[in-house]
Formats: sequence, structure tokens, C-alpha cells
Amino acid sequence: MTCKKLTSSPPEWDPPAPSTVYIKIKNIPYETFKARLNEGLVTTELDQIRYRLEKRIYCCGVCSKHVNGYCIITNRKVEPERICKAFVPKEEFIYLDSRPGSETSPDFRYLSETGLRKNYLEGEDPEKSNLKSTESLYEEGVILYRQGRLRLALEAFDMVLLENPRHFPALFHRGNTLLKLKRYEEALETFESASRINPNHPGLWTNSGFALVKLEHLRQALEAFEKSISLNPVQKNAWEGKEAVLVRVRKCEEKLKEFEKSLKRNPEDADIWFEKGKLYLKLGELEKSREAFEKALEEKSENAEAWHLRGKILFETGSEKEALHAFEMALRKKPNFPEAWYEKGRVLLSLGNPKGAENAFKIAADLSESKGAKAKAETARARVKRSGSVK
Repeated sequence: MTCKKLTSSPPEWDPPAPSTVYIKIKNIPYETFKARLNEGLVTTELDQIRYRLEKRIYCCGVCSKHVNGYCIITNRKVEPERICKAFVPKEEFIYLDSRPGSETSPDFRYLSETGLRKNYLEGEDPEKSNLKSTESLYEEGVILYRQGRLRLALEAFDMVLLENPRHFPALFHRGNTLLKLKRYEEALETFESASRINPNHPGLWTNSGFALVKLEHLRQALEAFEKSISLNPVQKNAWEGKEAVLVRVRKCEEKLKEFEKSLKRNPEDADIWFEKGKLYLKLGELEKSREAFEKALEEKSENAEAWHLRGKILFETGSEKEALHAFEMALRKKPNFPEAWYEKGRVLLSLGNPKGAENAFKIAADLSESKGAKAKAETARARVKRSGSVK
């Protein structure tokens, strides 16, 4: 490809500078790029772009100006292995994770937007269907993730992890995919698995922090963001996440002081005790939270949500049988309570009753209105049916 229309024979390889590609991708002026460079905010992305150019992963075949074998600038047919200074990658290749070895997969270099091949999803014989390698499948999962095809991406990462459960990049991207699917508990579990393999990945802790925020575990989220910043201080997302959590923590603490004043006037206000328990839970103070929920239930035993949250605390602190009783009480008060059915399934599984757990997960899936909650329960049920255990 060439930008000079009068040139009869375009140069085969005339790449732009990595900085030029970065500026085109971000659509920013040069002055903004220089400011980001001076702040150390673009080093990793520039290194990735440089690597892709050196290994010729970035080439005409993945250029946004290369359509049906022609360069739309010159209106000239060009070979996909060429490149010129007008190169701008197609959207699905902008955030491509590049590592040594990825350039050996020609079917990945020119991957279309068709997603996973049918034979992957149907699990045909690898020798007969000429399946891709685990790494190539991981690469395709990343593309699908960047395209927003999250369920297909999740299937790809799951298949990679089936072959290699310690594949850190697949775990990391699986967690990110679950985050975008709003399946926050599963995302956090995946990040925890990844952290046992590589605990020094700052992005892992940043994303764990966001999952914890969504689950309203504010103290734990704060710790995750601080861990991320300690590993790499130049992270806008981690700093912003930490600041947002600190604001929410301060609001919780201020609200707790207000509740204390209210309880001095009316120590038996069940609603205040319940709200106080929820605030302590957000702040990670489990014992105080449990005591507050118990106080609320003394005054108003029909509060199904209080039974449910008390059960979650008891389960987390190792009191499975008491937790089971709490979830059963929640379901007596509110039989169509999907979250309580799901938690009951987890406790039953922990107590060695996989059949009861499977049934509870099925009911949770049937009752769940959100896609994320339904998928979480269905996944848990599938794990029980497959192996009798759930993470």
C-alpha cells in the first residue's frame, strides 16, 4: 500500500512510526500525545504497537484502508503483507495482545469478524477438523472480546482453560469478559484464580477492585486498588477507582454516625439496624454486620433480606449449618428469592449434598430476572452435574 498515487510499484514494507499509529488510533493531536508520553501513560501501548510492526502483525491485511484486496487511498490492488505510512489498523486489531509466537498463526493475522469457527463450538475431532492451537484460540477470544462478542469470547477462554487451567492471559480476559457481562462474583473468582498464578499483575488488581465495587465490598475494593497502584503507580483507572471508593467509604461512615444517633433515640428500630448491617457489610466489618442483622431480626423476623445477608456472612465465616438455616428462613418469608436459592445451593454443596445444591441452583436460574444472575446459577448447576463441585 502507498500514499503516493503516482508510484507505479508500491513499496512492500514502509511502516509508520509507532507514535504515528498511536496518534491515529486515539485520534488525538501530537501535543496531547507528547503530554501523555511525558507522563508515562503510553509506554506499554507504544511497545505493543512497535512489536506488531516489527513482527509484521500490523500490515495491509489488517489495515482499515485495505478493502477486498485494494487500498482505498490509491485504488490499487496490494498484497496483504505490505504496509505504508498511511496504515491504520482495523478496529478489531487495535487492542490486540501481542506476545512472541503470535505471529506464527496466519489464520489469526487475517482473522475476519466471523467469530469462532463452528467446529470449535461443536468439538469435532481435532485431527479431522484441523483445530487451531490453544494460543491461537486465545488470540481469537481476545478479538471477540474487543468486538463486544462477549459470550463467544467466554467460550473461547473457557476452552483454553480446559486445556491449560493455569493460562494466566485467558484467566485475566475471562474475568474481564465476566465483568462486562455483569457476572461480578464469577469475575472476582476468576481474578482470584489468576492472582494465584501471577500476583504482580497491576491490571488484575485494578479489575478485581472494580468487581468488588460492583459487589459493594468497599474495603476490599480499596485494598485491591492500592495493591494495583503499589505495583504500577501510573494507572489512571486504579487511582480513579480508589478515589471513588474513598468517597463511598466516607459516606458510609457518616451514615453510620447518623444511625447511631437514631438508635440512641429508638434502640429497637429494626429498619435502622438492618441498614446499619448493610453499611457494615460494605465496609467489610462482618461481625458488626452480623450482629446488626440479628438485632433487626429480633424486632422484625419477616425481613427475608436480613436473613439472606446474615446467611452470607455466616457462610463466609465458616458456619455452614447456621447459614443454611438462615437461607431457609429467608425462603420461608420469600419463596421466590433467587439469590437465597443460589446461596442455599452453595451451602448444600459445601455440606456434601450435590443433588440438593443442583436443585437449588436450578430454582435460582428459573427465578432470576437478570441475565447475569441466571447465567451464574446455570453455570453453578452445570459444574455440579459435571463434577459435583463448584468454585
